[in-house]
Formats: sequence, structure tokens, C-alpha cells
Amino acid sequence: MELDAIFKGKTMAQVEQVKSEIDTIMIKAKGYGLNAVFFHVRSHSNAYYISDIFEPAAKAKALIEGGFDPLEYAVDAAHSRGLEIHAWVNPYRIGASSNFPKSAHFKGFKENEDYFKSDGNYFYNPASDKAINLIVSGIEEIVQNYDVDGVHFDDYFYRAVPGSSPAAYEQALYNKYKSGGGKLHIGGWRRERVSELIKKAYTASHKRSGCVFGVSPSANVAKNRDEYYADVEKWMKNKGYLDYICPQVYFGFKHKTWAFDKTVDSWAEMERHDSVRLYIGLALHKIGTVNDQHARSEEGKSEWKTYDDIMKRSLLYVRSKPECGGVIFFRYEFFMASQMKESSSWIKEIAVREVENLLSVLRP
Repeated sequence: MELDAIFKGKTMAQVEQVKSEIDTIMIKAKGYGLNAVFFHVRSHSNAYYISDIFEPAAKAKALIEGGFDPLEYAVDAAHSRGLEIHAWVNPYRIGASSNFPKSAHFKGFKENEDYFKSDGNYFYNPASDKAINLIVSGIEEIVQNYDVDGVHFDDYFYRAVPGSSPAAYEQALYNKYKSGGGKLHIGGWRRERVSELIKKAYTASHKRSGCVFGVSPSANVAKNRDEYYADVEKWMKNKGYLDYICPQVYFGFKHKTWAFDKTVDSWAEMERHDSVRLYIGLALHKIGTVNDQHARSEEGKSEWKTYDDIMKRSLLYVRSKPECGGVIFFRYEFFMASQMKESSSWIKEIAVREVENLLSVLRP
């Protein structure tokens, strides 16, 4: 659940309205037959909660500085309706400013070593111990202060780096690794550094009893490994990295190379440790889409405007696979397609029927 629409422009004078909107979300989620909500608590090294480490998210700043804690309220609102609530974090994104963490926690960070700028935005260097420790300290703060049921990372790992040689921001750290006797080539080293964060995030999440940790990577395993440097196969095979994996199978059944059913099958067949559950990420945000440009076939491109039961069939297919423990929908607002404005990119009538058909099998 992304939060900007709830908090944008709100002040403490409107805090009761914000509370009502959060309550409504939880009531509707329960009514839809959902059992958990993923609350986007940190999207760009900022906080939608009261933090000693990260600055408040801009759109919630007036509320947080006024004493209202969005995450605290959301936890209570979810639990009182019998829902789990998971803290959704994007680990490496900083944003347009390099100063989002409060100064004491950012002290000693070096640009082009611990963080870097790309296309107008800043990112943490996944290879930096300082960056890893800062991200993990943020997780520890959440699980210490809030009764969350889980911590969740999505697919934001490495972005736009040369495949066979270190990027400028990696060079010093990679040289230090090699001079210390390290043998891994650059790709293997990157994967090890991301895996170090995942392992520490898992350990930090488990500091709260009953709290789980999971990741929703790309559905393309090769892209995860070779472009994002996310070694999901390692995380799945070995205890201590994940409690669950949720590949983003954001495809229809007519996609030329990544048909939904075949992609689910491929993940179901992957080796997994007994402690790791497999969930499937469903593309609720694609319902009614006029042109799915990534589908690679004319039939696939028009699938989402041709059919009004893709979500229903997707859910039923996942339920037919004993290897799968459930689904996660992206994203919540599309359950309310009837309240959204039509545009040139999607057909409201189709989207509304998609939701109706989905709820016919999702609701208890």
C-alpha cells in the first residue's frame, strides 16, 4: 500500500481524516478477503513513522512533526480487524537529496563510495558496509518500536551498472576486497554484498518474535542474478535469508515469453528450503490495460483489455499449486477500480469486471 495519496497536503488539523482513511483501508481489505497489508513505510530513505534515523517523508512531515505516527496507527487499525501488517521498505533508494538520513547516522558517508548519484537521484552503494548497516539499523528500529508482522523488500537492488567491470562508485571497495585476497569476479562480489544485506535484514526482522522477512523480486531469475545481482536461488535454498519469496509474476496468460502459468510453474519447481514459503505477486495494477507493451505478442499486448477474469484465473491457478502458499496483490487502490477515472491507457469497465470476478473467488 503506497501512502502518498493518504497524507499529501494533510496537517494535524486533518489528522482525524487521515485516521478515518487508514481505518477504511483496513475494513475494506478485510472485506475483500485479504489477510495482510503491506504498508509502505520507507520508499526513499525516508520514514512514514517516527524515526531517530530517517527524516519524515515529505508528504507526511507535518503530521509526524505534529506527533501523529502513521505506522503506529496503521498497526493498531490492522490488528483490530484481524489483519497482519508488514513494513514495506525500499532499501537502496535515497531520492533527490543525499541528506535524508539524520546527520548523525549519515556521518562519514562518502559520495561515490557509500552512495552515488544516477539520473538525478541518489542511491546507496549495495557494496558499502556503512550503507548496509544503516539500512539494517532502520529495520531494527521498526521491529523494536512497532508490532509489525513482517518486513518486506521489493525488487529494487542494483540498477544500471556495467556488467563486467566495477562502476565508479564501486571501484574503491572492490579494489579493497581484491587486495585483501578476495577471489570473486565483479558479478559474484555484487551478489555477495546484496546477500549480506538480505541475511542481516532477516536477522534484524527476527528480533521481534513472530516477525517474518521476505522479498518480492522480478519473476525473471536470470535478470535477478545477472542485472540486479539478487541471488534469489541462494536465498531460497538456504535457511537464514528469507521466510518467504514473492516473485512479481506481473504477466497475463498470453505473454509470449513469460506466460503466467508457465512462470508460476518454473518458480514452483525451484529448490527451496523447508523454512521458505513461496507466494506469487499478482498484477492487479494491470487490469483493463489497453496495451501491455512488454507482452511481446499482439495477443499478449491486448490481453488485459480483452479479458475480464485474468486475476480470477491467476488466483485459482496459484491455489491449484500445492507449492504456493498464497498471493500478494499490487496494488490496493485497484480494488476500487469503480472509483477511478478512465484514461486512454486503461478501460474502466473491464477493470471493474475484473475486480468483481476476482472477489467472487477471493472473498470468504
